[in-house]
Amino acid sequence: MNLSRAVAWSAPILLSLTVLATPAAAQGRSSLDAALLAQLDGPTRAEVERRAVAGNTVSNVVGTILLNNYYKTGARHPGRALTVVAVDFPRGTVVLRRAANVFEVVRFDPRTLRILR
Repeated sequence: MNLSRAVAWSAPILLSLTVLATPAAAQGRSSLDAALLAQLDGPTRAEVERRAVAGNTVSNVVGTILLNNYYKTGARHPGRALTVVAVDFPRGTVVLRRAANVFEVVRFDPRTLRILR
């Protein structure tokens, strides 16, 4: 097999592999992510958009910011692992799970993601 045949034979395969690798980057944000961003004020939206890259979704970034703000305002049980179970933007509440059946409902400002005490 000569070089021109090898290139002609392998080019479609190589091109298809590069096309398969890029659809995630070409996809836009989901409608849920767009709705979450629409509720945030300017600086908070910019921070979330800056951090929502490389596979991080807007929902995950919002959950992480809420957890960080919860610890900053003085967690009830500092040092324990928490998981965000649910976020209710209209009510401004986030449900955190500390253990299998132990939950805590925390209020936050939906515009800035600051925890309200």
